[in-house]
Amino acid sequence: MKKMTKACFKYITLLLILSCSAHSQEIPSILSEGFSPISYSTNQNHLIKPKKLKNNIENYCERLGVHFKKFKWNEDPCGKVKWKAEYSTPSAHPLIYTVFGNGKLTTLLFGGVHPDELTPIPIAFRFARYLAKHPEIYANKKVIVAPLVNPDGFIRNYPSRVNSRGIDLNRNFFTLDWYAKSLAWWRHRKGANSRHFPGYFPNSEIETLFQIQLVDQYRPDKILSIHAPLGFIDYDGPGDRKKRTLSSVERKAKNLAHSISKKSSNYKVVDYSFYPGSLGNFAGNERKIPTITLELRTTNPKKVEEYWNQFLPGMVQAIKYPFSKTFSTRKNQPSEFRPNSPNSRKNM
Repeated sequence: MKKMTKACFKYITLLLILSCSAHSQEIPSILSEGFSPISYSTNQNHLIKPKKLKNNIENYCERLGVHFKKFKWNEDPCGKVKWKAEYSTPSAHPLIYTVFGNGKLTTLLFGGVHPDELTPIPIAFRFARYLAKHPEIYANKKVIVAPLVNPDGFIRNYPSRVNSRGIDLNRNFFTLDWYAKSLAWWRHRKGANSRHFPGYFPNSEIETLFQIQLVDQYRPDKILSIHAPLGFIDYDGPGDRKKRTLSSVERKAKNLAHSISKKSSNYKVVDYSFYPGSLGNFAGNERKIPTITLELRTTNPKKVEEYWNQFLPGMVQAIKYPFSKTFSTRKNQPSEFRPNSPNSRKNM
């Protein structure tokens, strides 16, 4: 019986070899039809050459100005702010940010993660210009503003939620639940809607790595991210939303959210659920950095002036609020950001 089995196996193997030889030229085309390459970013792929940096930022600001006018935002978005950039997007737009002050108490602000939300973009740029004119706000403090995290999603005919590679940047952070929940959440909770696609694996986008590197480099005591149109202040941690005695850090972080609310015409405060791969999950929940999401009421570009007047005091309060914490990394996670690895997560 064993001899017969071995003979059959040899015969079948010979047939497979002959079949593959006869159709060897077809194999590459078959494979190309069945599999498509999955690309990812590392920051080394997107480094801007120092000699080109000034021109890149100037050209980018001019393009932004053109797109601002489409929405009747008659202002120079970049103004006279001293912008920095190390990396560019797949569409060659520099990922700009600016730093104010040199104190220890540090606030990090993100805008324009989902460009189709529109209203956060001019608010974030305007806030950077406002800070440039009012150094007293950040005396003995440090403020980092990244006003447009997703420029590729904005500088196009119709702004989109995703970046130029079709990834939702607020679902692409390498959180502990990413592999277990992210793609399943996208398929079942969002019906595989392309607007919410988290990517094939986490930290695959340069825009995600850009945010992580800012967290890594500046180790903020608090993070403020501006979105729309849910109409509330979302407390994104630290804390797991379970009823229990709060730690001193959690208590003070929640007080920060209510302090911003009070300065913003008593804007509603909620403690929303965490999404796999989101900034709130990554920074607030896992890294215990007080993280607040300011959700403007609408995406209506005509509401920018109204929102600016209402939320400017709250954004200033976010900077002035005396909150200092010990920066922490996850247990068993590297304490430094590894720029050459798409899955590195020092601050992720």
